[in-house]
Amino acid sequence: MDKIFLTGVTGLVGAAFVVETIRNGHDCEFVCLVRKSVGIPAVERLRSIIADECRFDGCPELVDKVLARVTPLEGDLVTMDPAEIAARPEMKGVNKVFHCAADVNLGKDPTGKVYRINFGGTSNIVAVAKAIHASEFHYVGTAYIAGKLKGTAYEDNPIDSGFNNPYEESKYKAEMLVRASGIPFSVYRPGIITGRRGDGRIRKPLAFYRILEFLGKLKSHHCNKQHVSPENWFELALNFGTQPSDRIYFTPIDYVKDAIAQLFWKPVNGTAYHITGDSPVTTRQIQEAVCRVLRIDGVSIDANHGTDRPDDKLISRFIGDLFPYFSSEITFDQSNVRKALGDSALDWVYGIDSLEALIRSYYQDYFPKVEWLQKISRAPIDREPRMG
Repeated sequence: MDKIFLTGVTGLVGAAFVVETIRNGHDCEFVCLVRKSVGIPAVERLRSIIADECRFDGCPELVDKVLARVTPLEGDLVTMDPAEIAARPEMKGVNKVFHCAADVNLGKDPTGKVYRINFGGTSNIVAVAKAIHASEFHYVGTAYIAGKLKGTAYEDNPIDSGFNNPYEESKYKAEMLVRASGIPFSVYRPGIITGRRGDGRIRKPLAFYRILEFLGKLKSHHCNKQHVSPENWFELALNFGTQPSDRIYFTPIDYVKDAIAQLFWKPVNGTAYHITGDSPVTTRQIQEAVCRVLRIDGVSIDANHGTDRPDDKLISRFIGDLFPYFSSEITFDQSNVRKALGDSALDWVYGIDSLEALIRSYYQDYFPKVEWLQKISRAPIDREPRMG
């Protein structure tokens, strides 16, 4: 039986991987590093997370079965003593390490927190792996270690092309640590993780969803000021100051989960996999889908459209860190994924319908008490938006 030391069980990928692995009948156990929360023991945090994931995956009856295979190990990724963690009795028999934990803050890092978690934390986990003589090291990175690259990012031999933020740089350097560790490894690099393909739902919204929250609140604010109903169409006259792209790799969480759950059990020989899918969406598709569902006119996307309007300044202030991902000129190579999983694994399309589904489900699930959002997220599209 394999015994796997896993970090990041509280995140999207870690919890989904644990549940999917046990659901698929693999003979294994997990020791999960869980940071203590104020007033909540690690074992209770773990139970809550696994229960949420099982409900999200449609298998609530598996909670006890999953928990029977999972042992919490209280500790902090950054402040841990690797030798002490390796010597804990819970770690006896661990032969594989799966490092999923990360800080996904895409903004500035004035205190160095992102770097400490992503680089320093990885350094600690590599040290643990060496101390227990792990036979395999599995690492969840990001496709966007490609940074400012223009052109094709290949899965093997990543290069430093400059970075848009400390997150990208910290993840690039962390992957380099894994590659230099001397331990056989596999690297999984997801794209922009979004809701699953069927209904668009997601257990823990990140990144792109901040735009939906921002626009929903902005529309509500302006409609209230003008004493009009936000259920109706409304002109916001906003500009997103970035260059449109046709290569935005929205990656459904169910694809990420399925792909990694299969690749994990493949031979480990220093291979990286772009878990991005091969169906990028365009900035214009995102613009259209958001405006159609939210019923807003006047939104434009233009890097050369200079303006001093207050709302445009708010966009830049609160979600400007996302702009590089909506103007990306990177194409992600899929050669290793195709070789390992076959072309059929990439035989899905994430188009305008999928975008609308994820937008609707986000408003329905995360703003249950906002009546107008509940209404328009369930209403049919009654016309096309007028773009700015």
